[in-house]
Amino acid sequence: MMPRVVFDPDIPEAARDVLAANAPLLPHPSAAPPPPRFGGRGFQTATLAAIQAPIWVYLPAVACWQYGKWARLVGIAAEAAVITPIALFGLTGFALNMVLGVPLQIIAFLVVLLLSGEPELPKLIRRHKDGYIRPEELDGPAPDLLLRAQAAANGVIRSEVNQEGLLDEVRNTVTLPRQLWDIARTLAELTRLHDEQLQRTMGLSTPRVEEALRPQRKALNLATESVIKRVEALERYAARTRAADQALLELRALHNLAEGNDAYRDLLARTVRDDLAIAEIDDLTERARQIEEALHDSVEQARRAGLSLVPQAS
Repeated sequence: MMPRVVFDPDIPEAARDVLAANAPLLPHPSAAPPPPRFGGRGFQTATLAAIQAPIWVYLPAVACWQYGKWARLVGIAAEAAVITPIALFGLTGFALNMVLGVPLQIIAFLVVLLLSGEPELPKLIRRHKDGYIRPEELDGPAPDLLLRAQAAANGVIRSEVNQEGLLDEVRNTVTLPRQLWDIARTLAELTRLHDEQLQRTMGLSTPRVEEALRPQRKALNLATESVIKRVEALERYAARTRAADQALLELRALHNLAEGNDAYRDLLARTVRDDLAIAEIDDLTERARQIEEALHDSVEQARRAGLSLVPQAS
């Protein structure tokens, strides 16, 4: 299983959604598409604009129909303005429309051409080429570390206690994406430096080369260990969250059972009238109380694990 593309959380959400939906098409940042000539407006774009211009002038209701209620009303009003002279004045109204229609078509053509041009995806790729890291850019242990980090973050985000807002103080929607981005950037930098190191040594492993490499390798190892600790911290947070989830589910089950306690208590009181039997039923309520306390402890531990990540976020 491969990790997913990681995006800079500072990228606007709408742009991030488009990039994420087209993740397989994202190129290496160094291969981002260059700006096209004329903003991407070629012969095909001009042809489409020429086809659409008469529709905007003579059939505005049709052209506006796809843009919502108010646009439809405006289009219908414009359509009435086109049809009314023809209905009232016949050929004279038609001739008037033709005379006015030519300059209006030219204006419509220029407007449509201006609003057309380069598709959204290449523009976003060029604008945010340094705002994403693809798993293909990583090697060695880096892909596995990123996958572990993403799995831990997803586990926290999808957990019941998070969905219920019990971990709200941690602000997972802010903290976790920032953590993943920082981890991914560090892993990408480690991969780049390792590849650069191999190129500069030209495949040599003589004693002098090895001696010169020692401080660089030490720095890489220290940075790798630091990333591993951050990934492990995320995994501990996810584990605490799973424990809190389990406590929450158990508490809900006991609450469901406790709702029927009165009926069982009445049944025993009518038949056995045994204080010990009634005490056994009451034990469910006590267990619910204990599980509730355990839930609070589990949630508190999960929150502490999550808050320990916050100071590391840049």
